Amino acid sequence: MTRGQLTPLAPIAALLLSICACSEKAPSNPTPSPDPIAPFTGVWRSPSGSGACTAINWSVAAATPTTATIIYTTTCAGIPVAGTANGTVAGTTMNWSATGTAANSCAYTITGTATPTPTMDLNVTYNGNVCGTAVSGSDTLRR
Repeated sequence: MTRGQLTPLAPIAALLLSICACSEKAPSNPTPSPDPIAPFTGVWRSPSGSGACTAINWSVAAATPTTATIIYTTTCAGIPVAGTANGTVAGTTMNWSATGTAANSCAYTITGTATPTPTMDLNVTYNGNVCGTAVSGSDTLRR
């Protein structure tokens, strides 16, 4: 065989290389992770309450995968309270806080937690101050 001629193995080697290149697996799609804010989003209402705040209504919208904006109305210590709260998910709990001015022009600050239940309800606990009156309690919100 002279220089420049291909050996009989060259075509076989080229074929094997092309087969190997074609048989590489395409990257797999990663499994999407669960959306931590999803169990909290939606419109919620309280059928009853066991605290200073009653008739709680929440509308929870995701801001990011772990934060939410909550638009709410309630009556605390007999005073109508409405506004916007911020929530942040940590594990299976959303911590939330709200500050503002109640219907009678006095200040309020309320903080709490929300936790989804196995029955798709939302357990809410809260404490704070509405117009100089301490408020605390819990409620189960339903969709």
